Amino acid sequence: MVFYSCTFLASVRLIKIARHWSYILREWSAVEMSMRGYFNETKAKRKFVVITAVFMSLGIVEHIFFIMNGIFQSKECQGFSEEPLKVYFQVSFQNYFSFIDYNIWIGAIIKFANTISTFTWIFTDLFITLISIAMTSKFEQIFKRLEINKVTHEKFWKEIRHDYQKLYNLSKSLEKHLSFLVLVSYFHNIFFLCIQLYNSLSERTGAIETAYFFISFGFLVLRILTVSMYGAWLNEEAKKPLDILYCVPSEQYSSEVARLIEQICTNPVGLSGSGFFLVTKNFLLQMAGTIVTFELMLFQFAPVNAQQKPMKSYDCI
Repeated sequence: MVFYSCTFLASVRLIKIARHWSYILREWSAVEMSMRGYFNETKAKRKFVVITAVFMSLGIVEHIFFIMNGIFQSKECQGFSEEPLKVYFQVSFQNYFSFIDYNIWIGAIIKFANTISTFTWIFTDLFITLISIAMTSKFEQIFKRLEINKVTHEKFWKEIRHDYQKLYNLSKSLEKHLSFLVLVSYFHNIFFLCIQLYNSLSERTGAIETAYFFISFGFLVLRILTVSMYGAWLNEEAKKPLDILYCVPSEQYSSEVARLIEQICTNPVGLSGSGFFLVTKNFLLQMAGTIVTFELMLFQFAPVNAQQKPMKSYDCI
C-alpha cells in the first residue's frame, strides 16, 4: 500500500512538473544567459550521464532479480509444473491474489503497474539528484568568480549580489515544484529502509534470494545517500561565498557586501520537504538517528523463536 501510494503521488507530481517544465526552463535559461561570463562547469554533464546510467542499470538489475526470486520461490509450491505462470503471479503478488481470483489479464496488469511503479520510484530519486547537481554547479560558478576575480569595487559586488539573487529566485521556483516530491521520496525511502533492515533478521534460502536482498538493500541505501549528499552539497555550495565575503578588507567593505552576507545567512538554499525539513549535513545526522531509533523499536517485535516467525511474502497460497 505504501509503495503504490508513494509512487502514485510521485507520478502525479512529476506530471504536474512536466506541465510547467517549459516555464522552468525559460527562467533557467535567463539565469544562464546572465551568467555567461562566469566560470564554465564542464563536469556537470558527465555527472548527469554517469549517475543516470548507474541508477537505471542497477534498477534493471534489481528488477530482474525480483523476477528471478519470484520464479525461484514459485518452484517450491505445488502446481508450478502444471501452471507456472499462475503460481508465479500468486507468489510474487500474494497481497492481491489472496483477495481476488487469479486471471492472466489481471496478473499482466498488476505486473505492468509494478514495473512502472518501480521505475517511477527510481526516477524520482534520479530527478531530484540531477536538479541538485545542476543548481549546485550554478552556485559553484559564483564562488569560483569570487575566488579568482581581484576586482573588488562596488559595481562588482552589486553584480555578484544580483546574480546570487537570480539563483536564489530560481531555487525557490524549483522548490515550489520539487518540495512535495522530496517529501514523498524521503518518506518512501526511509520507510522501506526500515523494512529492509527488519527483514535482514529473517533467514534467506538460496543464492538468488540472498543476492536479491543485498542488491535491493544496497541500491536503496545508494539512492538515499546520493539524494541526501547532493542535496546537502547544494546547501553547502550556496553558503560557500561567505568564506570569501568574511575576509573582505575593511577598506573594500561596502553596503553591497553586507547585503550579500545578510542574504546568504538569512535565506538558506537547498532541497526542502514541503517546508518540514531542509536537506543539510545536520539533517543527515538527524535522519540517521531517527532511523536507528525506529529500527530499535522494530527489533522489539522481531521473532524470538521459530513459532513466531512471520510469514514470508512469497509463501504459497
